[in-house]
Amino acid sequence: MTRASADTTVAQTLGAFVADTGHDDVPPSARAAARRAIVDGIGVGFAGANMPFARMTRDQALAEWRAGRSSLIGVSGVALVAPGAAHVNAVAAHVLDFDANFNVGMVFAPAVLLPAILAAAEEEDAPGADVVTAFAIGTEVVRVLAEALSESPYRKDKDSLFYRGWFNSAVLGPIGAAAACARILRLDSIRASQAIAIAAIQAGGLRIAVGSDMKPGLVGRAAETGVRAAVLAKAGAQAPADAVEGFRGLVQVVNGGQWNAAAFATLGHFADVGTSFKEYPACSSIQAAAEALEHLIDRHAIDRADIVEVRCDVTSHIASNLTFPRPDSVTQAQFSMPFAIACILLHGHFTADLLTEETVRDDAIRSVMGRVTMHKAALFDDDEVSRLATEATRVTLTLRDGRSISHLQAAATGKPTNPISDERLDRKFLRNVGPLLGDGGGRALLARLRGLDSAIRVRELFAEAPMHERLEP
Repeated sequence: MTRASADTTVAQTLGAFVADTGHDDVPPSARAAARRAIVDGIGVGFAGANMPFARMTRDQALAEWRAGRSSLIGVSGVALVAPGAAHVNAVAAHVLDFDANFNVGMVFAPAVLLPAILAAAEEEDAPGADVVTAFAIGTEVVRVLAEALSESPYRKDKDSLFYRGWFNSAVLGPIGAAAACARILRLDSIRASQAIAIAAIQAGGLRIAVGSDMKPGLVGRAAETGVRAAVLAKAGAQAPADAVEGFRGLVQVVNGGQWNAAAFATLGHFADVGTSFKEYPACSSIQAAAEALEHLIDRHAIDRADIVEVRCDVTSHIASNLTFPRPDSVTQAQFSMPFAIACILLHGHFTADLLTEETVRDDAIRSVMGRVTMHKAALFDDDEVSRLATEATRVTLTLRDGRSISHLQAAATGKPTNPISDERLDRKFLRNVGPLLGDGGGRALLARLRGLDSAIRVRELFAEAPMHERLEP
């Protein structure tokens, strides 16, 4: 097993990076990427706060955790100690599967990192600039570990952890969150390395959770673990320094000992992780198909009632993700190509308000789902194009008059190769927070988030964001 270098363990290398990285060491591009991910993360947290599993998690947390200084997103007048708030907010941010993920590592890192960072930052009364710096640091730690644990150069469709059956957000997320929170708590390199080792020992979560409440549950646990690891390290708790690479450590257990230490040569470069934003509340593997269908309907002025069949030709990566052709629950529906397509055909849109048990059981939806098929196909001849388009989809419509039309969506809007504009991202944010904050409150919060690098303190973020309706604990 190769360490990060000849003289230091992985945790020690990462701990020194965390402790030694200041605001000015994070390049403007990484700070801008962090701010965009933070805006999106807060928005989807508001949108998910009232979903059944988010409410269940919040109720349990309020019964188990003592009051503190860390806000619960979407709930006015209630705050918990940092680990509890991090868990609750991470579940809310991921429960709709509307949150962004990193193409490098296939990690829903914003939903893990941001709740952990915000909770710790509110406890510490940290400035907003620390949140941006900590988010960038956590992102960099996740990126380097993901690249070290997979083939080089990294390919999403060959990610080692994912295809071994791990839920990457629960494996890499706690470590990134621990690093980010260590920066918020301003731990020195020794204690920051301990925080990372403490988190690494607890990292893990099975991909079988996909399609159940345990997927957002694992994200909540990852955020909580990151906060707790940093707090324990600050208090002096210790873990084996070689928790990542040692005998029976993380690399051996989760990845069969496969490790590429050369990835650590780029630590501190803040290379782009390929943050993917979503315009539909479902798995990223559904995004291209939903967009392609709407494109065909709009471009050809098609009456949805005239569509008798929808064929979706997808990559092998998509086929491995979308395993619920006839979903029985909301969580399964978020990983069902027929459900998403049927929502658009029947309702003209696929939005979060349709993610209900009633919709999933609706006879009309289930009937329309019968017109949708998904087929694994080789969509590109060029290997490099395939590497960059792992979630491409060709949608072919068969119409009542016998015509057939199709569209290949190589990358949905929001993917790194098809970026989403700030304007569209802001619209998504305002739609997500509007039901609770109203338009004026939403725009005020958006302005504060966009200005996080200014003099604002984290405790001021939600102080002036009164809810239109309180979510009962």
